[in-house]
Amino acid sequence: MEPLPVDVLQLQRRDPSAWTALLSREPDTADVIVTAVTAEPLWETSLVAPGRTSASPARRVRRYILTVDGCSDPISFIAKQTNATEALLYQTLGEPPATTMVPCRYVHVDGDHSWVILDDVPDDFPPPVWRPSHVDALVAALGRLHAANWETDLSSINPAIPHFLHRPGGPFKWEELRRDHTALFDDGPGAVLSRHAVHHTGRLAPLLLRAANGLVVMRDLGGWPGVLGESQLAAAADLLDDPVPLLAALEDLPSTLLHGAPYPDHWRLTLFDEQYLVDWSGAQLGPGVLDLVSFVERYPLIYDRRPAAQGGEEPEPRLRLRELSPLFEETITDTYLLTLSAELGKRFSARAMRAAIPAARCLHVLTTWFPFFAELANDMPGKYAWQRLNRLSESELGYYHDGPMAGMRPYLAGVFERFLHAYRSL
Repeated sequence: MEPLPVDVLQLQRRDPSAWTALLSREPDTADVIVTAVTAEPLWETSLVAPGRTSASPARRVRRYILTVDGCSDPISFIAKQTNATEALLYQTLGEPPATTMVPCRYVHVDGDHSWVILDDVPDDFPPPVWRPSHVDALVAALGRLHAANWETDLSSINPAIPHFLHRPGGPFKWEELRRDHTALFDDGPGAVLSRHAVHHTGRLAPLLLRAANGLVVMRDLGGWPGVLGESQLAAAADLLDDPVPLLAALEDLPSTLLHGAPYPDHWRLTLFDEQYLVDWSGAQLGPGVLDLVSFVERYPLIYDRRPAAQGGEEPEPRLRLRELSPLFEETITDTYLLTLSAELGKRFSARAMRAAIPAARCLHVLTTWFPFFAELANDMPGKYAWQRLNRLSESELGYYHDGPMAGMRPYLAGVFERFLHAYRSL
């Protein structure tokens, strides 16, 4: 990507001449003259934890709308403050656009203050209106993304992309983890997380430490009736004590470029049968089955966004759930595996990939949900208040000011039921 002869601050401050210079690099907009630039914040909705969402106008994501001389229709772009991982990924793969990546117009690399400008992709088919054909298309697109980067050493191109497991400098030491995460050890994972586990889990060690603390929190509360029982808690404790067999099943698979969070709200499906993934800040290298399971597990969660009142702010999205049936999950998995097989031929083993799905699901639950229980510990009610809350209906819980994860119990019941089944399949 050619360097731009203007400062990034000029673009951020909506300088028309800077945006004109940006457009002049492309043949189809070389003669365009920008006369005015406006910007609007975009909503960035993400599930931070069970039942708690980050849904607000994000300062770091904005739509820039350009008025062009002699043209009645404006041109729009999406600008985003991001980390070095995403910025360098767009710098190396975004021009020409890689599979599922939105075309990138500009990259400014500056650590966590990096900045990228992307083509604006209309979200014509948001997740609440997806049909089975839309889901098949985006799962196939995910398969093509993984196939295009199959066993590619992207770390040599972009050293900011980490491996899901490997840690530069060797494994964590128990003393190092205790020094860097004193607060977690003060609460104490007890004997749940073993020294053996810490030594063999590489970059995952701090996350598994938080998972261990979340497990302790939920055990102290007596579990979660109808959601998280003793069988699931015992399975999590066993995996935290010795995660090596779980991780070995995943590490033996070929690595590819992972999005890291290919959730439905990170997909953009257009009228032109295009499928794009946004927010590559969590990109990493690892087995593609991790992305597949992340998508499947997040699929039931959808956000409805009511239209904004005239002249008013866009309202906060509302979370609702949809059913994830075993047949639907099997269809998604088949579409993904068939796409990889068609793209890679003999280089791909569908049997090995399918056999690793239980391990990927167990790792997903351990690193997604249990760490949040540790973060929620300060807001959790006492054991008896927790029992009282769990006797409330979903509608009653929604009105209770201390009701954690209101509306999420049916979804999480399915999550932990699938977790237990996956654990027993290892």
